[in-house]
Amino acid sequence: MRGMHRLFLLALLVGAATPLAAQRDPIARLEATRAANPRNVAALRALGVAYFKANRFGEARTVLDQARGLDPRDGVSALYAGMAAERLEDFAGAKNAYNEYLRVGRSRRTRTQIQQRLVVLARAEVVAAAKQAVANEATLSQTPGDRRTIAVPPFKFSGPEAETYAPLERGFAELMITDLSRSSQLTVVERDRMQAIADEIRLGASDRVDAASAVRAGKLMRAGRLVNGSMVQSGSGLVIESNVIDVNTGALAAPVSVTNQLDNLFAMQKQLVFQVFTQLGVTLTPAERQLVDRQATTNLNAFLAYSRGLLAADDGRFEDASRYFQEARSLDPGFGAAATRFNAAQAAVQGAQVSSASLESGLTGAESQVVSSAEQGAVSTTAPTNTLNAVTQNVNPPSVTPIANTGPATNPNPPARDPASNGSGTDQPAPTTGTVTIIIRRP
Repeated sequence: MRGMHRLFLLALLVGAATPLAAQRDPIARLEATRAANPRNVAALRALGVAYFKANRFGEARTVLDQARGLDPRDGVSALYAGMAAERLEDFAGAKNAYNEYLRVGRSRRTRTQIQQRLVVLARAEVVAAAKQAVANEATLSQTPGDRRTIAVPPFKFSGPEAETYAPLERGFAELMITDLSRSSQLTVVERDRMQAIADEIRLGASDRVDAASAVRAGKLMRAGRLVNGSMVQSGSGLVIESNVIDVNTGALAAPVSVTNQLDNLFAMQKQLVFQVFTQLGVTLTPAERQLVDRQATTNLNAFLAYSRGLLAADDGRFEDASRYFQEARSLDPGFGAAATRFNAAQAAVQGAQVSSASLESGLTGAESQVVSSAEQGAVSTTAPTNTLNAVTQNVNPPSVTPIANTGPATNPNPPARDPASNGSGTDQPAPTTGTVTIIIRRP
């Protein structure tokens, strides 16, 4: 009980020592509470929520990250740290915090909204990373890329029907990336990351991507080699050509190409990727070769719709992307990648509607009460991890803002146990028997 009395007395002292004006200001009151106990999770959490409500996002994130460090199980701290990071355009930090809420948070509706929001943030993070890479281009270009890291930009499509088939540039690059990833000897840059860089530097804006532009993209991705390519249509025929470029030296390997009808696009892609493996000096295992031989789809119209979906998703047009991916899987029900992308696009459509207000409105129970208390400048005592303080309130509720417990309470004078309890480690020792002698003296 002495530890509980200390919490109560400290809260009284904080209230007495705080000027009247500060007591009327919720943030000032919470700052005074935090100052009295800088490692108090509940005080840090409440102050972080109050800072966020006041649009002081940098300060909010600082104290909320402190609270998360002290108690990784605290969902409210993770949620508001994620929202603050998103407002600061730190999308990687926001994703980290939101994922932590999915692990420890308790409000179902908020969890569902976060899952949807994460799809949108993944795209935002990729775009932000591309912008940052271009901003730091001078530094990045001085660091040689690992030759085992391969980047594949979009294959440039040209010909009389380029307007119709141009989306294949992205879809074909994804096929190459998927197949090259089958080798354990290579690390292949994800298509979305590569496309974000390509869009940022307008790679492919001209009719043909030159080696210098491709090398620049490779350096920004810290790739050691880059598979650059083109698709040239002539009537119903198609020529697909590829060059492997050493990003560090700018040297080009001899080009490889395949020629066939456009309808045979998927067979051509497999022929080309095996030639690229040879250029990269990669020998596939039988199991890896079997995986590369697999076809995602053999329906050209389905693949064209899928490629249009990639283009729409890259542009942030998630409703259009969803419609194209739905078309692709309708044309080929066995097209697994189309189903996966459709689900992601649907989630992104919902995630684009998620806001801080909607995330907050989904909070229930103790999590909602934590936020309500913070808005009033009070430290809630009903947080899921604040068990000791909750007991304190039930026993002797104070009339001022309480101070939450952030760790195990220690009592300098612990109650003594009887020998049997001390030996068994329980307060319910086995009963004992004995003899009691009562002496009654005569008056």
